[in-house]
Amino acid sequence: MLCAAAASALEIEPGIGAGVEFTDNARLSSSGEADELIAVGYVGAKISEHTGPLSTDATASLSHLRYTRDSYPDRRDFNLGATAGWEMVKNRFDWLLQDYYTQQPVNVADSVTPDNIQDTNIFTFGANINIPVSGLHTITLLPEYRNFYYEGQTTDNQQYSLSASWNYQMYRLTSVGLSASLRTIDYDEPGIANVDFSSIYFVFSGRRTRSEFSTNIGVTRVTRDNRPSTEAFAGSLDWLLDLTSRSSLRTYLSTDLTDSGSGALYAFIDPGTGNPVFVQVGSDVIRNKVLTIGYKRRDGALNSSLTGELRELIYSESPNDSRIRSLNGAFNYPLTALLSSGLSARYVRLEETETGRTDNEYSVGANLGYSLSRKLRAVFDVNFNNKESTDATQRYNEFSAFFSLVYGYGSVGRPGRGGGF
Repeated sequence: MLCAAAASALEIEPGIGAGVEFTDNARLSSSGEADELIAVGYVGAKISEHTGPLSTDATASLSHLRYTRDSYPDRRDFNLGATAGWEMVKNRFDWLLQDYYTQQPVNVADSVTPDNIQDTNIFTFGANINIPVSGLHTITLLPEYRNFYYEGQTTDNQQYSLSASWNYQMYRLTSVGLSASLRTIDYDEPGIANVDFSSIYFVFSGRRTRSEFSTNIGVTRVTRDNRPSTEAFAGSLDWLLDLTSRSSLRTYLSTDLTDSGSGALYAFIDPGTGNPVFVQVGSDVIRNKVLTIGYKRRDGALNSSLTGELRELIYSESPNDSRIRSLNGAFNYPLTALLSSGLSARYVRLEETETGRTDNEYSVGANLGYSLSRKLRAVFDVNFNNKESTDATQRYNEFSAFFSLVYGYGSVGRPGRGGGF
């Protein structure tokens, strides 16, 4: 005569908001500067579910941008970041699902105006299979399917991969192993040659009282239709150090032969591995060398972050070889229980080694945020951008001011403009 329903851990947090931005250079141009007033409408949601074998984390937003002085046509931007997993057999067999939908620049070196933005979607479906050989030895298989979509380009592709790894728990906090993978890229456009990647790595990882590290050392082989194969060194080092109980330092170093889509995907999953928009979308095989160093501190008085990145990109066909240096800093300070303030700064230098083009971009901003209630927030920020370039058409100065009001989840982002990074 008694019954009880199972408790659900599903959480849904919706959000709605609006914003308005004034800019004195809507086209980010060195000549013909035009004032513009951009109205932004926003709806968004955050969904999470962690009940038993099912887990889901997703954030989504839809923004409508209206250019009141007709600098550009009105547009809608949709963004989605979703991951889901189903533990079909506990600690043995998991199904995995990921989807990332966002806007990326068409040409990474040019300023990001609506003329230089494309929708991008990366969908992944796969399984994680764990086979414990003994208490110290584990074999893992990871078959995956990925679909890459780029609006208005001919580089859409399907990717099929299989990874296998062996892990040995050498000590309680230290493990070694081997990892091998095969990946095929099948381009939708018949005129683009398909590519096969095969890699093998030695893996060494561990944890200490205040640090974690993981290193991979191996070889990647690339085979492309009607072209000679290429084989080269590949490896990475990821080291996280807790400086204090409230601050940490992370260093990531990597070099590999890859494609533009996979480089962006890893950065979406883990932003600490670099900025995804630095890689030019295309069908090239890319030698991607990257070093990132990130510092974070969070305490009751001041939240701060500082990230530096060095990257060198060598493309197999396109004349887009480049060296990139970037530095980003952000500081947030609560003035009162309801009022907060923040400062941000960014510097990016891009050198195209084949064309001789060099760009230097600077950006500084400040903001004030006020909590009108537990869920209602208002934000006002100002921003100044400057870009110097050997390409005269890409030089500009811009001042902008933005005000937004949001109820519930998320925030109203500035219109998809600004420097090329």
